[in-house]
Amino acid sequence: MDVKHMVIRLIFLFVFPVMLSLSCLAQDKPKKPYELHEEAERAYNSGKYKEALALLDQCLKVNPGFMDAYALRGSVREQLQDNDGALTDYSIYLEKFPEHREVLINRAVLRYRIGFYDQAKEDFLKLLLLPSSGETNAIFYKQAMSVDDKNPMMTMTGQNNHASYILNYLGLTESKLKNFPQAKHYFDSAIRINATEPDYFVNRGLVKESLNDSTAINDYEQALKLNPRHTLANHNLKALRSKKEQTTSLEERLNQTIEADSTMLYPYLERAQQRYESKYYQGAIDDYSMALEIDPGNVEIWLGRGLAKEKIKDYKGAFSDYTKAIELKENFAKAWLNRGNVLVKLERYDDAIEDYNVALIYYADYPLAFYNRAMAHIKLKKNDLACADLKRAEELGMEVERKVKSKACE
Repeated sequence: MDVKHMVIRLIFLFVFPVMLSLSCLAQDKPKKPYELHEEAERAYNSGKYKEALALLDQCLKVNPGFMDAYALRGSVREQLQDNDGALTDYSIYLEKFPEHREVLINRAVLRYRIGFYDQAKEDFLKLLLLPSSGETNAIFYKQAMSVDDKNPMMTMTGQNNHASYILNYLGLTESKLKNFPQAKHYFDSAIRINATEPDYFVNRGLVKESLNDSTAINDYEQALKLNPRHTLANHNLKALRSKKEQTTSLEERLNQTIEADSTMLYPYLERAQQRYESKYYQGAIDDYSMALEIDPGNVEIWLGRGLAKEKIKDYKGAFSDYTKAIELKENFAKAWLNRGNVLVKLERYDDAIEDYNVALIYYADYPLAFYNRAMAHIKLKKNDLACADLKRAEELGMEVERKVKSKACE
């Protein structure tokens, strides 16, 4: 073999593996943040939310400053019922772009939906002050004032339409805060802008009822003119008329409402409460279970079903429901208290005391928590601690029977 061929062979032996290695490296080249974001968008639009979340997490790991990823991840987390995570992502994005309409709408509606009414009000008021953009692609939700069920609406166009939706939400928010005159003012404004939306009339009718305004009936009738099949307007109109005519029982009205639209949350909750008060606890449990299929993130429903289960001595089931409420809302003092009560019934007094302790962390002046903790201390023959708790319950305005106090404090 001559020198020339030997050189060519050596070049092939050393250069080709390097080229091959570079080719492999090119194939394994990590994706750029915008590519990961685009893939996440496609996954989100296809309903593959967990896949979208993984892609967005990877995108932000590569570039924590890729702000669009926070906005999209907030929407993804909402779909996965991670409300805390969604709020965090929306807030991070809004720190950088405080006037971004769609993300601000998303945060406002989410805050309203999970009961952060004061914060939701701040966002909605800010939205009213934003300059007109003509159109938004955000999805709003029809939401009657007395319920938590949601029916998606179409994308809205036009500044006037946008303003009416915001005013409607402000009315709903003020209603939740029991500021009924201000709520009526916002509904009046929404109706002046758009008098073709039946929900606005229903919401205003509910506020008028709270204000003992007899013209509430007119709003329900107007809503039915706009939509003769509006279930909530029909129910409220019947309920209002029955107060005067006493023609239909509450149970019958609720049955009719549920038959007309089994996807609405409020009739199940109202019937569950009515059944609970009439001591038909299994019926209440059934209604709360239906309500949880519609809104599984509502802590009050988990609490209500837990209470009904306690009444039929299903302590294991009650414990599970209270635990779910706590998982959804860690600072829910009432759920800690009620779970403590179940533990007392199960004779797990030390565990009950731990739950009462947590309830008092979140609600330091909770007289019932002091009283119930005293009862658990008595069971454990820790009368000094029980006496201290009973005295504190009295200081907070709770009546303590003399025989109970004497038993602990003698």
